[in-house]
Amino acid sequence: MEMGLPIIYGDTDSIFVKYDQEKIEKLVKYVSEKLGLEIKPETVYKRIIFTEAKKRYAGLLTDGRIDITGLEAVRGDWPEVAKKIQREVVRIVLETGSAKQALEEARKMLSEVEAGKVPIVELIIWKTLTKTAEDYKVKTAHVKAAQKLADMGWDIGPGDKVGTIIVKGTGRLYDRVEPYQFVKPEDVDYGYYIENQIIPAILRILSVFGYREEDLKAFRKPLEKKGQRTLF
Repeated sequence: MEMGLPIIYGDTDSIFVKYDQEKIEKLVKYVSEKLGLEIKPETVYKRIIFTEAKKRYAGLLTDGRIDITGLEAVRGDWPEVAKKIQREVVRIVLETGSAKQALEEARKMLSEVEAGKVPIVELIIWKTLTKTAEDYKVKTAHVKAAQKLADMGWDIGPGDKVGTIIVKGTGRLYDRVEPYQFVKPEDVDYGYYIENQIIPAILRILSVFGYREEDLKAFRKPLEKKGQRTLF
């Protein structure tokens, strides 16, 4: 039965349709009476951005709040600096509709990171231990950091979070991960964070509008005059 509700997006347990209260109420009633199932409208967005990945999107609610699902900004295993910048990019795109304005702001924030103008606490990458450091057969970076702390007398075990920071060096990444407690700002590999944490988080949003990695890496240059790319 046609309800006249254009489907915008769908995943495992939900669909997004163009909002029309009367038609939605009709659909809810039909599904209940004909199929014996219960469905209900959950969230109403004024604007929304769907990324290329399933269950990763952000929307502007009718009360002005921003709702983020699945993106780096709400995940616990990304440093705060990447999450904060992604949240700002999302906010600008949803509130102004201008991806170009979001790109300009992202470039400014990348410049600040490169200059070391970011609190060191925002660079910490958190991982949770599921067992003692000694019990891991594969010694990942956070396990190595946990082992270092344990060797120094720290009481650390299953369920504890280990915070690490990537420091400068020429060796493997594994060898450049240190417990955040012992890292000074001048030791931080800011380039690593820009390339591997912040730019990917930004591109999760801006790639929807056709921007690429090189557009962000040009943050040392004035923004090129290109056509405006908008959400609406």
